[in-house]
Amino acid sequence: MTPTHLYKPPARMAGFTLLELMITVTVAAILLGIGVPAFSDIIRNNRLTAGSNDLLHSTQRARSEAVKRQTTVAVCATANAEEEQPSCSNGAFSQWVVFVDSDGDWMIDDEEEVLERHGALPASVTVRNDNGGIVSYAANGFPTPPPAGGVSPTRNVVICDSRGNQQIGTNSTARAMLIEGTGRTRVSRNFDEVTAAIGQTGDCPR
Repeated sequence: MTPTHLYKPPARMAGFTLLELMITVTVAAILLGIGVPAFSDIIRNNRLTAGSNDLLHSTQRARSEAVKRQTTVAVCATANAEEEQPSCSNGAFSQWVVFVDSDGDWMIDDEEEVLERHGALPASVTVRNDNGGIVSYAANGFPTPPPAGGVSPTRNVVICDSRGNQQIGTNSTARAMLIEGTGRTRVSRNFDEVTAAIGQTGDCPR
């Protein structure tokens, strides 16, 4: 017979009841249903913010380089920013380059320096802009007039995704980069300003 002082009762097995398990799964499903769409919107908003801020930075750099170098510097849309000798596409700012436009012809010539290249934005991001997909700055920091027979400079750029121009309070889900007559650029989420920019660029997305 086992001595009394050596006897240990069997350990109590811990676990979940079926009801507890069902409650846990239900709560997890609710939290997942709430959290996944919110997280998805955060990712999409970050992509739009990053794209618009990158283009804003490029226009600001072009302007400051024009003043510093005392020559014309431009930002233009391109079909392939990584080409050794990229060319301006006169299209949407899905990719772009900043270059020294020494002769002011709004084209990238062989001897002109490319200062910055920006590759393609994510496939989920759509860009619309008015006119010729180029912003050019003179040595005084003001926009340059187009060369004879040249395209008109861009003044409105809209960056959006599949949500389009949805209104949330006073803001839009899209972004607009606005280029003023003085050459100053800024990014806006204001619904009215984005809507006005879309009126110049076309619906976003199409």
